[in-house]
Amino acid sequence: MHELFSLLIMKLFKTTIKKQDLEPIQNVLSAGQLGFGPNVHRFEQEFFSFSRKKHNVAVNSASAAAFMIFSFLREKHGVCDVYTTSLGFTSPAWSAKHFGHNLIFVDVQNDLQFDSNHYRAIRNSGDSKRKQVVMPVLYGGVGSVNNFNLIGDEIIVIDSAHCVTPNLESDYVFFSFHPYKPICSSDGGMISTDDEEARNYFTSYRNFGRINSKHSYNIKSNGFKFYMNNLNATIALTQIKRYEENLNTRKHNYKNLSDRFSLLPHDENSSYYFATTLVENADEVIEETGLTRNYPMLHKMDYYKTDARLPNIERLHGKILNLPLWGEFEW
Repeated sequence: MHELFSLLIMKLFKTTIKKQDLEPIQNVLSAGQLGFGPNVHRFEQEFFSFSRKKHNVAVNSASAAAFMIFSFLREKHGVCDVYTTSLGFTSPAWSAKHFGHNLIFVDVQNDLQFDSNHYRAIRNSGDSKRKQVVMPVLYGGVGSVNNFNLIGDEIIVIDSAHCVTPNLESDYVFFSFHPYKPICSSDGGMISTDDEEARNYFTSYRNFGRINSKHSYNIKSNGFKFYMNNLNATIALTQIKRYEENLNTRKHNYKNLSDRFSLLPHDENSSYYFATTLVENADEVIEETGLTRNYPMLHKMDYYKTDARLPNIERLHGKILNLPLWGEFEW
């Protein structure tokens, strides 16, 4: 088994950016329009084919997107109860906590998905008057929030690290574009929503909170330099055209890996970011091969300081092994 994992990690990865993609990127470099530029707006418009949301706001990272969403929710609704899995990237959970929301961790099922039964048990045990926000992380096997069997009164924020899909029924969804995603750039993120008020907030927030006027601008709210730059948007535009090609490469890799390992399932909405298998000696394999366990258990970290009991993730976490799917390798 170790030999198979070692063979996988030793494969040569090729970048998803092809030589023919370089011309538009070189044009932007030659023009020197690297910061602000028209390709950001073009990318936002073209991303509609994936998000199916009216408003798409490109930002410099998915972490920035989460930060902006939880800032907006605090301003609009005050402190919210935010339910999310402990098995996820830290920045979305950190953002919720940073803005004073009541962060509540939910256990996972055996396939590492958000456990709706545990979520409902928490809801039924309390009578909070706060707005209820659910932020499940979409891993490969879930492409619709309907799979989570929610109660129906929630504001739904989707951390779509593992899906690029039009089938997300949500209020706010944020995406990540880094070099290992099928739509890649050197870095970047997107917030998608049908909420025009939220869109206006996000657009101003990503540029120091300023609102442009005819000859100047006014600062209307908090803000940071969260905008996506023109160069990253240009790279992402070349990769939108390669999405199906990049995805098919990943599906091919997943199929071949599934012949060797028992993998957790993916569905038609997955971006095939990585494959996940559960093995008894995962720590040993990680140490020997350089493979990863992509996410820690957030509820065990000092910053979150929770006594939440999440027995299933605590039982499964030490078995998680993530296998890369983004390379082009011969088997």
